[in-house]
Order: sequence, then C-alpha cells, then structure tokens
Amino acid sequence: MYINAFRVCAFWICIISMLHLELAEEPVCTSRFDYDLKIVEKFYEMDQKIKRAEEEIRRQRQLIDRFSTDGEVFIFIGSGSVYVRWGRNICPEHAAVIYNGYVAGKKYDDEGGGSDSLCLPSDPVWSNYSDGDDRNRGFIYGTEFDEEGVNIFGYSVLQQDVPCVVCKTQKSALVMVPARAKCYPGWKEEYSGYLMSAYRSHPGPHNHICVDSDPEFIPRGSNNDNEHILYLMEARCGSLPCPPYVEGRELPCVVCSA
Repeated sequence: MYINAFRVCAFWICIISMLHLELAEEPVCTSRFDYDLKIVEKFYEMDQKIKRAEEEIRRQRQLIDRFSTDGEVFIFIGSGSVYVRWGRNICPEHAAVIYNGYVAGKKYDDEGGGSDSLCLPSDPVWSNYSDGDDRNRGFIYGTEFDEEGVNIFGYSVLQQDVPCVVCKTQKSALVMVPARAKCYPGWKEEYSGYLMSAYRSHPGPHNHICVDSDPEFIPRGSNNDNEHILYLMEARCGSLPCPPYVEGRELPCVVCSA
C-alpha cells in the first residue's frame, strides 16, 4: 500500500515538472497577436493535461483505497446500490470501486448465447475447468466500439476495446434513464452517456447499456476483432411520438441515484 501511495506522489511530481518545463519554453512567434495566441494555446494544453493528471491520480487513489493494510478488498459497509459504469476504469468521486474489468458478451453474429453485456473482472479467480475449444459451449468475447463517421464522443472510438468498472454508492435507489442527459429533480447523477447496443440486423437479442460520454479504452486494444460490438442507438418515429423525439437523433442516457 505504501508503494502504491509513493507511485501516486511520484506521478504528480512528474506532471508538475513537465508543465513547468513547458511554460519555460519561449514560443516562436511572428507577431504580437501570434504570441498571445500561442500563450493562450499553451494554457489550454496545460489545463487539459492537469485535468487528465487529476483523473489519473483519482484512479490511482481509488485503486489504493480498494485495499486495507492486510491486502483484502475494501468495500463500503452498509446499505447502498451497485452499478456498472460502462466505458470507464474509475467510479465517480462519491462511489467506491468494487472491481475494474472488461465489457464482454456474445459474438455479434452468434444466434445463441447470453443476451446481456457483462463486466468481467480484470483479475479472474478460477474454479474447476477443462481447457480446450469445446464447440458445445457458449462463448464470451471482449467488446469494441464500431462507430465511425460521427463525433458524438468528441474523439474517435472506432475499434477501441471497452473497459468497465463496478461501483458502489451509498444511495439506496438507482435507475438508468434512457433518452435523458440529466437526472430528474431530487436525483443525483452518477454518470451520463449514450445508449448503446447491437446493430439492428445482427441476430439474437442484446441489452441496452449506458456507455459513459467520455469513454476510456483498453490499452493496445484497437484491433478490428468484430466480436461483441457496440453501436449508438437512435430514435425512429412512428409509434414513438415525434416530437418529443427526433427521427435519427442519437439517444443519451444517465445513471441516477437517490
């Protein structure tokens, strides 16, 4: 535990040192306007790096908080609710990490298998097993985004493999609200994102999940594996009234607690 705390401190010192060096660099400019513009750009880049650094520090702290001095997993005791934060490795500040893992499910073109997405832990513990490729079993695959041509997330997510984290909040009630980016009055937002599921022509059922609006990716997980695949969901008018819905508009979602 002390080693992990040291790593967090060392990480933060490195970030501060890096930002100090960047500020010390004199931008190459051709005019006063160009000089001012480059200074503003430097401060913006610094702000973004600080935000990413703070996010990484919070993630490291959550990982440290999972363990007590004897190495056992620590979870809030008492009443509360548990939910999956799809697409992220860390929980909101007020929630505790139960475990991190990988989004997984059936292959997109398998007719059988489970219909839901799972958050598989990154540290599995095995029971009895028989290794080998047995065709009389159901299969579980990792998950990737298959979204291109739109910039809903603010950056490309195409072919990126998707992480997840299981969180525990001390709030007793929990609900995922589709088609809303904000909670109703009296409810606290856990996180918001976009409704995702399988492609409309893929066989078999598939559940809908709320993927965080600022997703992270599994390192080195950008191959086009085409296994368990996620797509954005959009509204279609007809029995679904328009308005208030809009034909072809991607549906947001929000996870709320109270």
